[in-house]
Amino acid sequence: MADNKPGEGLWGWLGRQVGHVKKAVKSDVTQAKGTNVAAVEGVEEAVVYREEKAEEVELPDKPGVVLRRTVIDEVIVDPTKANEGGQ
Repeated sequence: MADNKPGEGLWGWLGRQVGHVKKAVKSDVTQAKGTNVAAVEGVEEAVVYREEKAEEVELPDKPGVVLRRTVIDEVIVDPTKANEGGQ
């Protein structure tokens, strides 16, 4: 029994899970972390074109069930790479 290292087994696993939850509770969720890589690095992207389409169709074989399809088309220009194209 002296060879058992602390943190192994069921109680070690449970302690790690409690630690993960404790860290998640303390973390600030208002910061946009990893949502937009360019925004995190300080480079702003320009959305040149954006079109949103939403289609809803009720399924004929299942009354009360609606199929919704949403399509978003965007053209985004990165100003750091826009001048490199040569066009």
